[in-house]
Amino acid sequence: MMDFTVHGGWPQPLCALPPFAADLAADVDSLLAAHRCTITREHVPRVAREAVILARRFGVDPEAARAAALLHDVGGIVRRADMVALCESLGLPVVPEERQVPMLLHARLSVVLARERYGVTDAATLQAIRFHTTLHAEPAPLDVVVFLADKLEWDQGGVPPYHAELSAALDGGLRAGARWMLAWMATPAARLLIPHPDLRAAWAAFGITSPG
Repeated sequence: MMDFTVHGGWPQPLCALPPFAADLAADVDSLLAAHRCTITREHVPRVAREAVILARRFGVDPEAARAAALLHDVGGIVRRADMVALCESLGLPVVPEERQVPMLLHARLSVVLARERYGVTDAATLQAIRFHTTLHAEPAPLDVVVFLADKLEWDQGGVPPYHAELSAALDGGLRAGARWMLAWMATPAARLLIPHPDLRAAWAAFGITSPG
C-alpha cells in the first residue's frame, strides 16, 4: 500500500464546509450540493451503487467499495484554478501533466478530504480513491472495482458508448474488464486531453500500447 499522509492541514478557507453528517452518503451529497457540483452530485451515488454490485460479484469488500466510490470525486469541490496551488500547499506532488490539466488533481484532493473530513485511514480505500481515474501499475481488486464503477456510470450523461463491451469483458473477470477499459482509453474515442503518468504505467503493466 502507498502512504497517503498529508503534511499540514486542510486550508482554512476550505474548512468552512457544511456541518458533518453522520451518514456518509448524506454528507457527501450535502457537500457537493453546497459547492454546486450538480453533475458530480448525480454521478457519485450511481458509482457507489455500481461499485457495490461489482464488489459483491468479484469478492471485494462492498463497504470499502461503497466508501471509496462515495468519496472518489469530493476533491472536485475545489476550483480547478486553485488545485495546483492547493496541492502544493498540502505538500502533495504535482506532475507536469497535472499542471497542464489541473482536474487530474481532484483524486489527490479527494484523498485529503477523505482523511481530513471523514477520518478514513484505511490504506486500501484511500488507494482506490487516489487511482479511480487512471488505475496504476499494480492495482488491487478494490482499485479496479472503483475504477470500473466510475467508468460504467460516467459523468458525461447517458450510457457510455462502451458500456456493453466493457460489461461483456467483465465476464472474464475484474482484470479482463480493467484491461478492456484501459485499452479503450488508449484509443482516439477516449479523447484524453493528456495521459497521466499513472495511466501510462497501467497501460504498460497491462501490455497496452500507449498513444503518441
